[in-house]
Amino acid sequence: ESGLKGRIRHSACKWCYPKIALEDFCVAAKQIGLTAIDLLTNEDFHTLKKHNLTCAMAQVRPTKDKDGKDLGGITRAFNRKEHHNLLVESYEPQINAVAEAGFKNLICFSGNREGMDDETGLKNCAEGLKRLMPLCEKRGVVLVMELLNSRVNHRDYMCDKTAWGVELCKQVGSENFKLLYDIYH
Repeated sequence: ESGLKGRIRHSACKWCYPKIALEDFCVAAKQIGLTAIDLLTNEDFHTLKKHNLTCAMAQVRPTKDKDGKDLGGITRAFNRKEHHNLLVESYEPQINAVAEAGFKNLICFSGNREGMDDETGLKNCAEGLKRLMPLCEKRGVVLVMELLNSRVNHRDYMCDKTAWGVELCKQVGSENFKLLYDIYH
């Protein structure tokens, strides 16, 4: 009670509650004191604003590659150069939407190894992410790569070690690129 009230802001990820409509979820979130709902895309920002909520960590809706497979999610992302053009095309409008909504953070992923060595993946991720940094810096948006647990439930995910992620931050070289460390992972 001694000045601590309100210093910790809590949020929840909507994907954990697929049976609840976003509108109803926002009402319940406000009632229990949440300040944000995470991992939403720009299509949902107006609903958050209506309920005076934020999105502490936004996401990009996956885009499809030429074979119709999703890009931009956990398994297929920045560690492959052949994905970069489509990912940049997908991320640029979302960076702008995050900024226009007054939010700050946008999640990204490395992708799975699928036989690729970590050094090549690191170099490829840095190359692709650097393409987005000028826009992130201009708009005040932070692109955040999540470290995930490849031993338990994200097998083969490349950004699974803190040292790898820290080196990626160094190679990207921007204050607008950071790591997300989910305590579970």
